[in-house]
Amino acid sequence: MGLPVLVILALALTVLAQGEVQNSAYRAIYAEQNAQKKAELGEKFLADFKESTYRAPILKSVLTAYVQSQNWAKVLDHAEKLPTELSDADNATKALVYTYGMAAAQATNNAAKTVDYGDKLLAVDPNNLQAQVFVSTTIPQGMPQDKAANDRALDLSTKALAGVQQYFSQPKPAEMTEAQWKQTRVEYEDQLHSARGLIYFNRSDYGKSAEEYLEVIKNSPKDGVAHFYLGYTYRNETADLSKALVEAIKAFDAARLARKSQPEVDELDARRQGLQDEFMKKRDSAIDALATAVAVADPRVPKQAREALESLYKAKNNESVDGLDQFINSKKPK
Repeated sequence: MGLPVLVILALALTVLAQGEVQNSAYRAIYAEQNAQKKAELGEKFLADFKESTYRAPILKSVLTAYVQSQNWAKVLDHAEKLPTELSDADNATKALVYTYGMAAAQATNNAAKTVDYGDKLLAVDPNNLQAQVFVSTTIPQGMPQDKAANDRALDLSTKALAGVQQYFSQPKPAEMTEAQWKQTRVEYEDQLHSARGLIYFNRSDYGKSAEEYLEVIKNSPKDGVAHFYLGYTYRNETADLSKALVEAIKAFDAARLARKSQPEVDELDARRQGLQDEFMKKRDSAIDALATAVAVADPRVPKQAREALESLYKAKNNESVDGLDQFINSKKPK
């Protein structure tokens, strides 16, 4: 009778000892303040205690630690594992995981994953403002040719703009200054208007594209990318007007040669003059916007900004670039 009792006691002591080791490891993780070390301790715990009831909170702790240390590859790795590990998790936990995955995907310029995690986040939290912003601003850059996706991005951006207005109408958090609160709102709105501007630009809807980029410039006059795309919208409209103007001139000349009635000739002449005035106005607007894009020295502005500017400037000034550098300097936002 004595031997089985001793075996049982030995097993019990072993279990208790293992439990204490597990508890000690668990406490060590939560006591650690360094994010990288916390993640390493968490990874060791997950490897050592595969059946632990603590796995779920440790997984979330490890994921958060990797976010804090900006180890985006590890964040994505764990974000992929967590839905399986936490199959019965509540929506709040899923939302946290998807938010981290979305942020990591964007930080590593993975457009497909950013949208994927954003969609998963919206599935559990349809009014999540951050997901609406991430998805609607990522699609135009990462999937410019996907019409259905861009249609959805426009819809999401409309909801997000309304959400931004609602969110920032409430009192600011105590830990933020008024300037920080205002700047955060501006950044959200600029991202959304820029995304909408790019969608319309890619669709050759230059009028709407210009409207969106003007909204960005109104808030952020030193946004070089907004000036660049605004300049290109005007440049492309100028090209379309040039074609229409050539046809109007031909129609006017043909009417005069054919000795059409004076009212008909006058009408064609008025159309020609109107198109010419509009052409010159758009060309000057394109020059102004592109010169500003170059002047602000924004590293995000493509090199072709200067090339397009020079081409338009020379067309206006008898193929000369004299005075262009001085003009660019005059366009630097105050």
